[in-house]
Amino acid sequence: MELALFPAVRAGRGLPPETAVRAWATAAWLMSVDGRAYVEDLDGGADQPQLRQVVALRLLELLCEIDTRLTGAEPAGEGHQLALALEYGLREVCSATGPELAELFALEQEFGGDLADDAGVRELWSALCEAFPGRIPDPLVASGQSEVLRALRNWSKLCTAAGTDAAFLEPFLKDA
Repeated sequence: MELALFPAVRAGRGLPPETAVRAWATAAWLMSVDGRAYVEDLDGGADQPQLRQVVALRLLELLCEIDTRLTGAEPAGEGHQLALALEYGLREVCSATGPELAELFALEQEFGGDLADDAGVRELWSALCEAFPGRIPDPLVASGQSEVLRALRNWSKLCTAAGTDAAFLEPFLKDA
């Protein structure tokens, strides 16, 4: 399944600078910290099909949250992300309908069944990381913590340049 990645920004549709800096920095943070952890859990759960299904669902919910943030809006509550993704698809992260996402994430399988082929999920994740406009730090490698701190400094500078308050980065600093 061929999906366009970050189609809105590639088409030239963007947000006002202040909103864009917040949205893209938050998206990068979520991909760096949560997304990479979910993908690592997929690898670690090779012998645990139920864990892999749950992790794949959490990754889909995360993509929905990122998708919403990249529109400049606040995401719906955590319990609603999966339903929104399946009903409306994704538009900012990638161009995918709900049924396409259900197929990609193997949601037609009975829960507790074997998520034998999560290669499509991994391919999508890798492609998103490659297509992301900027470098996404990897806190799961030895040099990752310094990469994360460098990214936070850079995002703070971007906030200043865009004329927005960098206070939204504060919770990220506490997590770093």
